[in-house]
Amino acid sequence: MVSADTELDLGGGVSEEYLQRTDRPAMSEWIEQMAAHFEATEGMPLIAGRILAFLLICDPPERTANELSHALAASTGSISTNVRLLMRLGVVSKTTRQGREAALYQVEEDRWPALVRQRMERVTDLEELTAAGLRMFSGQGERARRLRTVNEFYQWLSGEMPELWRRWEREGKPKLRF
Repeated sequence: MVSADTELDLGGGVSEEYLQRTDRPAMSEWIEQMAAHFEATEGMPLIAGRILAFLLICDPPERTANELSHALAASTGSISTNVRLLMRLGVVSKTTRQGREAALYQVEEDRWPALVRQRMERVTDLEELTAAGLRMFSGQGERARRLRTVNEFYQWLSGEMPELWRRWEREGKPKLRF
């Protein structure tokens, strides 16, 4: 767990100005909030959420498992297990560099829309399941009514998804501003 009294090692060689603009207890709290969000919404272990949040804000953006372990006060085994989970999800990547023994991990922020899209497609797959239930319970009053209510929602959601993604492609992709 990242606590307010744990100093986050966000990056070596950071400027004094950067340190003055950085409220480390607030960053620790933000990392914990992100971790709790990912746990609640994605079923992700807290440490995986902490790793993901930390990699979103650390400077430099690449970290070794040992550096993550130190910064997040977690065992290297836990870091290793959860980095593999994040890599399977596609939101963290691993690179190696010649002359450097340890692998480096970094967040793949450009992969997030694809991750969300996959999740939304799985959600809208429920339309097919509820439709099958409706066929099975057709004409059976209350059971069919409950299924129809849920099915109508998933039909609507499935119909909205293609336009949502077209809008993202057309206007939602952020323009990098520094």
